[in-house]
Amino acid sequence: MGSNESRIRSRIDSALLFLSRDPAQLSCLLEWFLPPRRLSELATAGGQRRSGRLQPSLAIADVIEKHPKLRRNTATALMERAPKAKALAAPESDPLEDVEQERLLASLYAALSAAHLSDWQSIPQMMDRFESHLQAAQDAPTKASGTRAQNNPKPGAPTAADPVDKLKEQFNSLRSENATLQEALGKEHRRKQELLEQLEAARSERRLAVARASELKKQLAESSSVGQREQLLIDEATDARREQRIAEQKMELLVYERDDLRACLEDLDHFDSLAEEEVPSFRNRPLLDKEMQLAQQLEDSGRDFKVLVIGGGEPQYKHRAKLEEYAEVMGFTSSWRMAEYVSWHKEMDRLGTDLNTRFDALVILHWNRTTFTRKAREICNQAGQKPCITCYYEGFTSLRETLQECLRQLIAANE
Repeated sequence: MGSNESRIRSRIDSALLFLSRDPAQLSCLLEWFLPPRRLSELATAGGQRRSGRLQPSLAIADVIEKHPKLRRNTATALMERAPKAKALAAPESDPLEDVEQERLLASLYAALSAAHLSDWQSIPQMMDRFESHLQAAQDAPTKASGTRAQNNPKPGAPTAADPVDKLKEQFNSLRSENATLQEALGKEHRRKQELLEQLEAARSERRLAVARASELKKQLAESSSVGQREQLLIDEATDARREQRIAEQKMELLVYERDDLRACLEDLDHFDSLAEEEVPSFRNRPLLDKEMQLAQQLEDSGRDFKVLVIGGGEPQYKHRAKLEEYAEVMGFTSSWRMAEYVSWHKEMDRLGTDLNTRFDALVILHWNRTTFTRKAREICNQAGQKPCITCYYEGFTSLRETLQECLRQLIAANE
């Protein structure tokens, strides 16, 4: 295909894309130019039709906007059917009496193959003016104008979809997709940074290993005795076995930490899915009999026991105010801290200081790292065998029962 034909086909392709905003109008135009058999071939190549679209020209007009290959094939078909007659000099104003249909089609084809948007915009007005003088293409069973009258709304009627609204919807969708991609990109940047740090650490270890190997080779070369060389090899083998044992221990620890963290994350997904719990005020209703007895024992002991609660996340931490209210009604002091899943070891020194100086007991919700729970129990034992109770938290009632058991242990230890 020559460059001129390629340019014309590209213009017709753009004009078809512009006219696809009104499928009924485009269907009518295709019927004027193309015979039914050619329309059927193009519709079949276009793929699945919209429900209720039995007419080939409408099937083409419905999908041509999103089907570049179908637009190219349609443009080629229109070029093959290009009228040979001369187009009207002024299609908007020239009289149409006794004008051959071929000249009318030639005027439409000239606008289709033009390079300017203004020419494409003039096509609907030309079609309205030519409609009464044109018939459908050869072998068409019915006039295209009938189809157009059934499917194309009258001038001034509301259109099915405003192109501006459609563009706004596409813009909002793309903006949402862009935000998602930006978040994914941020994660990948962080992951890349972690990999670069690991790579640098590996390179550093490799440099140390190469330097050590060079030193050993130097010592081996300088050794003149077979016994000395053998002893160096034995020492090297011993060091290698020791490093292997250390690496295996580190690996076991990493696997344990991974499984522990994975279990905690599964618990995190679980308590995030729990329904929001409404805990009523303890000041506006009486305590249970066992709680009233326990409160009296606390008052008789003359001690202001302090209990620290650790664990859970945002949904559970919302109950902190209820915990403080319950403690005030019962006659003790309490504080609540959320679980630390990643850097739990940083809390150990602070926890040891608090249990030695501020708190008398510790309640650990089951939403904590297993390693944290084990270390916390060791700290409680080192601080004078202070009570350390694990609570399976499914609601504030479970924490309430655990606090009662903790207070009983404190009273018994104080007697």
